[in-house]
Amino acid sequence: MSKDFLVTDFEFTQYTKRMGRPRGFFSEIIEIGAVKIDGKELVVTGSIQNFVRPHFYPKQAKEGMDFCMITEQDMKQAIEFSEMLAKMSALYVPGQTYFVAWGEEDYKVVAEGCKRHKLDNPLLLEDYLDLAAAYKLMKGDSYTTGLRKATEEQHVDTGGLWHTAYDDAVNTGKLLVKLLANGWKPEDYFAAVAELQK
Repeated sequence: MSKDFLVTDFEFTQYTKRMGRPRGFFSEIIEIGAVKIDGKELVVTGSIQNFVRPHFYPKQAKEGMDFCMITEQDMKQAIEFSEMLAKMSALYVPGQTYFVAWGEEDYKVVAEGCKRHKLDNPLLLEDYLDLAAAYKLMKGDSYTTGLRKATEEQHVDTGGLWHTAYDDAVNTGKLLVKLLANGWKPEDYFAAVAELQK
């Protein structure tokens, strides 16, 4: 049985200064973009595009919004973190859907958000497919390639604005489809990761 893919990108707050980090600070998701890709047909069957309301650290949220070009007006239409989880759950079936993102941060930021909001995390860690790590393994590189460079290397026809959640998710999805069409298999990545962890 071929699994489906929920390809997701989050924009989230970060604390980059060396001093004055607020006590207990964690990154809050302020935007989600996602596309569901059918594992057999490799076509998009669903999508999510929402701003997400931050609750804990408003000052850092404002800085994050400025970086991601998110306005106060955008935030008026923002959904709650719990609603974002419900939207993801509607497109993700545990054990039958890979949760795909570019890099290792996206799963962490959901897991931490669930902990702080005291909500169950609907995403299984064993379904998490870090496509950046998979691409690095596939190429045998010692460094991690950025999403933009990887799409250029694979001649993917990208669109939209970089560093906006939905466009990044769509472009990651296009890259994933290209890799799958060229014979790459997620199972190979998970087998390699299991080998490295021995």
